[in-house]
Amino acid sequence: MGSELCRASSCESGRKGPRRTDQGFLCRGCRERLASNLRILPTLYSDCNRGGGSKEVRVIRKRPRRAANIDSSINATTAEIRSSILTVLASWAGLVTEERRLTPPVREISALACFLAHHVDWLARHSAAGDLVDEIRYLERTARGIAYPDDGRRVRVGYCPDSDCAGELFALIRPHGEIPPSEIVCTTSPTHSWPVTWWSKLARQIRSSEGE
Repeated sequence: MGSELCRASSCESGRKGPRRTDQGFLCRGCRERLASNLRILPTLYSDCNRGGGSKEVRVIRKRPRRAANIDSSINATTAEIRSSILTVLASWAGLVTEERRLTPPVREISALACFLAHHVDWLARHSAAGDLVDEIRYLERTARGIAYPDDGRRVRVGYCPDSDCAGELFALIRPHGEIPPSEIVCTTSPTHSWPVTWWSKLARQIRSSEGE
């Protein structure tokens, strides 16, 4: 176990504070969440076109952009989050290629996300690892909300009871008979999911994990 606290500000926020690192500057949970979010971003980037809600998007980085022809069917919110995803991924990929003296990937969402996911362990040992986790997490959550605005009701349950997981649990309440059905999912690990009938049992596990 590492001697430092995880540098991601989103690490266990509001529970017991950041976890200890297991390598570099990130805890195991945040490192795994980073890899998972990088893998899902290309899909969310694409699916934002079909959602396109009116959700406000916080611009993470502001920099001059070259003029570009944007499809009129894509609203400003969708265009902004897609632009932010591309800008942030390209910036971090640039950091990796410069410091590791590697050939840069193509400036395309899937290529950039795959490149960064491949270098997650190295990035976890970089002093700016915490910023990366927080930026990618924000992009994933915002893009998901835009891509799937009508995906049923989303209710926060609490933190994942798994002691090695830094995720939060949300109940996705969908209309009866829909596929997929209502379920409780973890924001970090896709393997941490339960049917909503487990709500009471999970509540007891969560209270137990928090020492109540």
